Amino acid sequence: MNSHYMLMFACLWELAQSHPSTGNLAATIRATQSSIADHLGNAGNAIDGNANNDYKLGSCSSTAIERSPWWRVDLLHSYRIYIVRITTSKNGEGFRGAEIRIGDSTENNGNNNALCAEMEHIHAGRTVSIGCVGLGVEGRYVNIVIPGHSKVLTLCEVEVFGTLTPQH
Repeated sequence: MNSHYMLMFACLWELAQSHPSTGNLAATIRATQSSIADHLGNAGNAIDGNANNDYKLGSCSSTAIERSPWWRVDLLHSYRIYIVRITTSKNGEGFRGAEIRIGDSTENNGNNNALCAEMEHIHAGRTVSIGCVGLGVEGRYVNIVIPGHSKVLTLCEVEVFGTLTPQH
């Protein structure tokens, strides 16, 4: 990442952390996903505040193998999202080609919302912070999707940082 993007990322991170509603916006909110791999893979496990990356311990969500698997959290209000932090399972292979989409629509399960970021590859067992494009993306729903591929989407923790959007 070049220095311009690093500086912008640092500024957005500070802005997200300086707002009175600081902290993880996704904590304890309702999450859903396109399918469930097994009894351990509930969508809510990815927002339980436990970033343990061992899937077998029950703190991760996981879809079944399917085309375009997705996971979504409803923040209940519209926020300008700056940073999404994702922890992947150490038991899998991570994932490639995922997108973070944010917006107020549930059309196509929210996967048609505005693009926050594309992720080339997140390695297994890693935690990464991803900055949204520009000055953040506004919306109520935060989706993570791997479009067009027959894949499994496993997330051990998803944290969302931003500021509340003023109501008009």
